[in-house]
Amino acid sequence: MTTMPDRAALRARVEAMSNIQTVPQVVARITALIDGGMASANEIAAEVAKDQVLAAKVLKLVNSGFYGFRQPITTVSQAMVLLGQDVIKTVVLTASVLEIMDSMNRVFSGLWAHSLATARAAAGLCDRLGIEKPEEVALAALLHDLGKVIIAQRFPVEHETIRKMVRERNCLQVEAEQAVLGVGHPEVGQWLLKKWALPDALVHPIAYHGAFQPQRDYADRTAVVHVADVIARALGVGNPGDNRVPAIDQQAWQLLRIELRDVEDVCLRLQADVDDGLFA
Repeated sequence: MTTMPDRAALRARVEAMSNIQTVPQVVARITALIDGGMASANEIAAEVAKDQVLAAKVLKLVNSGFYGFRQPITTVSQAMVLLGQDVIKTVVLTASVLEIMDSMNRVFSGLWAHSLATARAAAGLCDRLGIEKPEEVALAALLHDLGKVIIAQRFPVEHETIRKMVRERNCLQVEAEQAVLGVGHPEVGQWLLKKWALPDALVHPIAYHGAFQPQRDYADRTAVVHVADVIARALGVGNPGDNRVPAIDQQAWQLLRIELRDVEDVCLRLQADVDDGLFA
């Protein structure tokens, strides 16, 4: 009988991923400027640009297809004008995490496309349903499979066992993770994000998108990420790691008060993105 790995030891290995963190003083200074409400867009952009690595990460996300811009954004100032201070703050806060996402397609081909499609679907749902701060919700959707990448990086042997189990059993990736590690990728992602002190508004939708519970904080955001993930899977955009399309949780559906026409509209928008080559 295979012994299940110790959860505390697993978490310690995940939390030790310190090599990807950005300089906290820089992030703290930029977020303080934005929260103070007195700084101009140019002043904030200049502060971001002082850290060339951080500025490059911000521009990389802005130009990734996440926001759907068809023309390249070349300066942080331009990004500030187009996206606004609150969105730039969220991007700055998560810049370190985005470095992990560069490894997505090395984990398995198509994971980045699936994540981007989930983000775009989440943005569409927020637009249809009137969910506040849609950019933040979409960013949580972009990062919802972060834990899959962490597992591949920190537990490569177990990752190969998980991938083999998915192929042999045709099960969900998370089911294989739980069988092999005793924990799934949503919780693994949560461990690292909490270690880095990222806001719960971002962490909760990532941690609970696969096991929705309406009584949790930020349940509406979590429900959006959950539904968006299912939509991206159903349309076959990218590769989430398995071939399954789980049912939409009825409590999530009821909380959001979704109608079938809302899903149809989001699917049409997502298909238009596919046709435009956004996920290529």
